[in-house]
Amino acid sequence: MYLATKISSIVICIFLCSNTILAQEEIKNRKSLEIGLNVAGDEVLYYGGYGKYIVPLSHKKHHFIVGLNLTMYFDFRGESEPKAYLKNDVDMRVITAIHIGYSLNYKKAQLNFELPVGTSLAITKGTLVNERIGFTRDFSNTELLWHYGIAFSPKYRLHKKHLIGLTGFFPLAKDKTWSGYMIGIGWTKNF
Repeated sequence: MYLATKISSIVICIFLCSNTILAQEEIKNRKSLEIGLNVAGDEVLYYGGYGKYIVPLSHKKHHFIVGLNLTMYFDFRGESEPKAYLKNDVDMRVITAIHIGYSLNYKKAQLNFELPVGTSLAITKGTLVNERIGFTRDFSNTELLWHYGIAFSPKYRLHKKHLIGLTGFFPLAKDKTWSGYMIGIGWTKNF
């Protein structure tokens, strides 16, 4: 009798513990990594990619998040002024930022609103040509700017750990390199 009581107590304890662990696993928010492709720009279109690391700050269904992101995009089209233009140029942006935001979670959908703050490195290299006065010279310009604005990303849940969705960024101020709006498509993996 004592052995049967002990075995049944152990089975009940294992059942309750595993049930508690599984219940916590369902509501637990996980860290995630998002990668994707983007199109950006205001004056001209830039093409590139981005990566974002997101950490939830609570286990609630709707919760605050913090994270880091790295975005790079390029433009290979020469810029022109009325009297001169750039030939064989590369215009690149490298953006690093931290962000804080809020995540709304539903059964198959997630909507994140974020406030990224960071720096933007704008690099332009090429050949400056002025046909009117007949000169050609190498041109290089590098600017380090503040990067801040409002970002959003609606996502659709394909699986418990995989999401696909859009991302968008709207700058709150114009900078002198004409860094503009950004929209992209990305894949998110929770781990």
